Amino acid sequence: MSSRIVAAAAVALAAALALTGCQGTTSAAPTPVQSSDLTSSDGGFDQHAVVGVVLLHSADTPGRTSGGVPLATRFRDDLTAAGFRPDVRVAGASDAAADQRRALRALVQRGAKAVLVEAADPASLSGAVQVAHDAGVVVVALGDPLPASGTGGDGVSADYRVQGSDSDAATVARATAVVESLQRGEKPAGALERGDQPGNG
Repeated sequence: MSSRIVAAAAVALAAALALTGCQGTTSAAPTPVQSSDLTSSDGGFDQHAVVGVVLLHSADTPGRTSGGVPLATRFRDDLTAAGFRPDVRVAGASDAAADQRRALRALVQRGAKAVLVEAADPASLSGAVQVAHDAGVVVVALGDPLPASGTGGDGVSADYRVQGSDSDAATVARATAVVESLQRGEKPAGALERGDQPGNG
C-alpha cells in the first residue's frame, strides 16, 4: 500500500472522528423566542411546539365554572386541537409553590416555547420566570399578575396576562388564542402586556 493511500485513509478517518465528536448529546433547550422584556414576541415558533401549562391543584377537579370538565383537561384538549403539544402540570395540594417552580423549570428544559401559569404564589416564581426568560420562553400569567407586585423592571414578570372570565371554557379559549398569536410571531390581542398589568406599571 503506497504512502499516499495510507495518508488519504488517515485523513478520512480523522475527518470522520471529528464529525462524530461534534454530535454529542445536548440538553433540551428552546430556540429563543423574543419575550417582551427583549423586543416583544417577534420570532414566532413551530406550529407543533410544546406549550407548557402550570396550574393549581384544583385544576384536576371540575369547578363551579368548568361545565363539568376539569381545567387541566380543557387546556390539553384545546391546545391539542390548535395543533400544539401541551404539557400540562398540576401542582400538588401540600406545597403548590414548590411544585410550580419545579414544573416551570422542567418545561423550560423540555423545550416549551410558551408557558401559561396560574400561580399559587406569584412572588415565589420569580427565579423560575427568570430562567424561562433567559431561555427565550414567553411566560403568560393566567388570572393574577405574575409577580403580584413590582415594576417588572428587573425582567422578572410575565410577558402577558390573560384575565379570568366567567367560565373556564372562555379563559382557555382566550389563552389558546394568545398562544396562537405568539406562534405566528404576533403580539397577542386580548392579553395584557406587562406594562398594562395592575401592579406592574
